[in-house]
Amino acid sequence: MFLIRVLLCCATLSTLHIVQSEGSCKKLPIESGLMSSVFKNLDAELALDGDMETFCHSELESEPFILLMFENSRVGDVKIKNVQEDCCWDQLNGAEVSVLNDDMDAILCGLVKVEKTDKCVTVNCKGAVGTYVKVEIPGEKFLHIREIEVFKKCPADEMKEEEKKEDGGDDRCSNGLSFCDGVCKHIHMCGKNYG
Repeated sequence: MFLIRVLLCCATLSTLHIVQSEGSCKKLPIESGLMSSVFKNLDAELALDGDMETFCHSELESEPFILLMFENSRVGDVKIKNVQEDCCWDQLNGAEVSVLNDDMDAILCGLVKVEKTDKCVTVNCKGAVGTYVKVEIPGEKFLHIREIEVFKKCPADEMKEEEKKEDGGDDRCSNGLSFCDGVCKHIHMCGKNYG
């Protein structure tokens, strides 16, 4: 089972405010995108143009997908702005978001879960390394996305994770405490200088 952190993006009709997960910082420039099929010239580039009035759209097919290519990176968040029309807002439910390397080996980041009011969903890839992000819907469906963005995992968050590992840290502690020396403590009490 994959632990998936799906965050909603706050949106209005005129402005889209993105809520970023911890662990993502810089938007990756997408070199190109392609789709498994294209309906009426609504190709992948329309999901990369920054225009919330356009969207990409596949033919009705088995396992439609969009594949985005970028420089080899550690991937943090993948943000998908959903189509809101009554006919098709739920088409993204169950979509698989994966990071692929040059050999097309895939690491599954998580599954998309969309509610009718969701204008945007975020799947965190937790630093999976690759040159492609693929969003694929199992079954026979249309794939249509208003916008998709891929964010690089932040080096500062990688350092925090490494410090946590060195101290034996895990999710056993709450309230900003770290697990070290067998107990939950404030990080400055763990015998290291984190200044």
